[in-house]
Amino acid sequence: MPALFGTMALPAFGAPAPTTGADDVIGTTDAQSLIVGSDVTAATVQRDGYSATTKQELQAAAAAAAAAAAAAADRARTGSASSYNYNDTDLIGFLGSDGQTWQRPIGASMTSAYGPRRIICNGAGCSNGFHDGVDFGASCGTPIRAVSAGRVVFVGSAGSYGNRVIVDHGGGVESIYGHVGGGSYRVSAGELVQAGTVVASVGRTGVVTDCVLDLKIRINGAFTGPVPFLASRGVNL
Repeated sequence: MPALFGTMALPAFGAPAPTTGADDVIGTTDAQSLIVGSDVTAATVQRDGYSATTKQELQAAAAAAAAAAAAAADRARTGSASSYNYNDTDLIGFLGSDGQTWQRPIGASMTSAYGPRRIICNGAGCSNGFHDGVDFGASCGTPIRAVSAGRVVFVGSAGSYGNRVIVDHGGGVESIYGHVGGGSYRVSAGELVQAGTVVASVGRTGVVTDCVLDLKIRINGAFTGPVPFLASRGVNL
């Protein structure tokens, strides 16, 4: 008796051969399978002018959103602050001979030296194991004076370092006055000040245990010991 079932092949639906420049051959046929030639181009991305439409653009948009969120969080952490960005060609003229005048920022005695020290913590965070400046113990509200003439380049909060004022003295030298009292600023970013100008008052903002002024000296972005730096300019701390 002959077999009821024999070998049988199911015919594939016919598909047109791909043509050069075709953008979507699969989408316009009912083929079960398709071999696409190397000369077929990718579909053109349709845009509405508002949203990212490719994987790379979506990733870039996500990265931009993350950067914006991080910047907003940083502004929220540091609070309101103002800084002055400039190519200060007029600072040299302002400094003149007064740029060579240096003095103590406060009459109080030093309570913490530059160098290694114990770490302290409070609600604002923790201090570093190396002190980049020197501390002066004084009552909150005591005036703090600029150690030399220059331009105020920052006024505001620096997080765990507390409120601070930064003065640029030219030649890459900056003095930083830290942990100052909230609302005690007497200068604004961009302002030119003389040696002895009151910039703020002693406070206890940031990671501190009491009212204190933290004086830092920075040269070309690197901190240096305030004691030898000012001693070389005739000032004893």
